[in-house]
Amino acid sequence: MSEYKPNFQRLLYERKGNNGEVLWLTLNNEPMRNALDETMQLELVDALEHTWQDNSIRCLVLTGAGQKAFCSGGDINIFKKLDVVTAYDFSYQRGNHIQHLLTYMEKPVIAAINGMCFAGGLEVALCSDFMYASENATFGLLEINLGILAGWGGTSRLPRHIPVNRAKEMIYKGEIINAAEAYRLGLVNKVVPLDKLYSEVEATVEAMMSKPPLALRGAKNVINNSLTCDSIEAALAIERGTVMWLLRSEDLQEGIRAFLEKRPPVFKGK
Repeated sequence: MSEYKPNFQRLLYERKGNNGEVLWLTLNNEPMRNALDETMQLELVDALEHTWQDNSIRCLVLTGAGQKAFCSGGDINIFKKLDVVTAYDFSYQRGNHIQHLLTYMEKPVIAAINGMCFAGGLEVALCSDFMYASENATFGLLEINLGILAGWGGTSRLPRHIPVNRAKEMIYKGEIINAAEAYRLGLVNKVVPLDKLYSEVEATVEAMMSKPPLALRGAKNVINNSLTCDSIEAALAIERGTVMWLLRSEDLQEGIRAFLEKRPPVFKGK
């Protein structure tokens, strides 16, 4: 396990699983309903940059402290300090960086939504591979109520997660939807009672961690990059290249041997 031992003020950093292969990052600002203040944003960048580089971390789970909020959004006080130039830098250099780190790190990212998930909180969650939600979870991009739009990807990502006309309705109205509606729209994968949320996430993580690490990395890479291709042929080329890479792995040989010998495989990520 890495010797990285941060002393965060706004994040809880906990390694779980065999050899600490699963990282739980908890947004920890309960008095402000886990709002993304400047300290939390900078700590999130630090933690995600390390997670990207640390191959001993195979999965990331994001959640919020307490039982009322995953994240209520950005700290509105930040907007008082921004002008046209600094607002662009804030959105691109920090917001876009966080989005990129979450979306393109070659390891699964799960958002465990334990309550309100608004504005910047939903934008962060939209960068995960999938979301599990508690029954008390609520979702919305509320920025329009302040005279602005979601600037960390929400206006662009939400219509890519749910039907475009429904995303427009939510954004135009600043609408808040409940967990049941989020599930109906396909925004979240599963809705469970609050006291079952983390155990459901842990069961899914355990299932994923039993799979070969390189194949899991490859799957996320192929899916993310092929979705942006202009043609299916380009997407298939990415897929073929990844399969060729995996053909040389020790894990593939172990998987074949285990199948033929009718025993569980022991994958090593090699």
